[in-house]
Amino acid sequence: MEIRQMAERWEAWEGSGRVGTAHVWDRPDGKRFAWFDPVEADLIAALCGVIGADRPVHTLADTAEQRMQRQLGAAGFVGERYEHDWTLPVAEAAGWDDAALAGFRVGSPETFGMDAVRRFDDEIRADIPGLRGWRSDTGFWADEHASGYDPAVYPVAWDPEGECFAGIVRVWMTESGPRLGLVAAARPCRGRGVAAALLGRAFRVLRERGHRTVATECDAANPFSKALLERAGGTIIGGTYEFVRHP
Repeated sequence: MEIRQMAERWEAWEGSGRVGTAHVWDRPDGKRFAWFDPVEADLIAALCGVIGADRPVHTLADTAEQRMQRQLGAAGFVGERYEHDWTLPVAEAAGWDDAALAGFRVGSPETFGMDAVRRFDDEIRADIPGLRGWRSDTGFWADEHASGYDPAVYPVAWDPEGECFAGIVRVWMTESGPRLGLVAAARPCRGRGVAAALLGRAFRVLRERGHRTVATECDAANPFSKALLERAGGTIIGGTYEFVRHP
């Protein structure tokens, strides 16, 4: 079997025929992710022998994809972390008040400058399980915000006294409906209700637009985010495993 690199994918060939593909993404946190087609253990192992020769390879599988999990295991992957999928009712968080934001300036990323918000976002993501070490660049940020971005549901809080960002909420407006991508407060502001108040602001916009539910995900080992989602009336509806294969 011959493995060939083609831009951001690797292809497995036997003779004159292509027998499989691995789409590869080197994330801003340094992790290399790959998605395989077809999901067959021998093929995956052969592809990983090249794309993971000198570094771990990560991939994802839904909890319902049991065959995929078996094939990944047979190819040398082991489970590393687990993320719950949630659905949140808009009405609950939309009723939360803004008291915790008193003294802060709240605006969209454009209010404070996209690059400044990007650097704050790096700090926040570096604290999230599974994303530690995250460091993006302007190109990645622009690509990420090329679709689904809506400043009305992307409130950012600035602390003028401390001259630093205090919190951020990011809702992506996707074809399947709104998806909560991030809700977080900066370390000095945690435990003060800042993240919840920002979530309330974004969800009030969604309520005014007629949306009833929001999708999101949360690492199963993140008790603080889990508690906030439960307070917002969230329900776990599934999950995703992250697998890793070491060289």
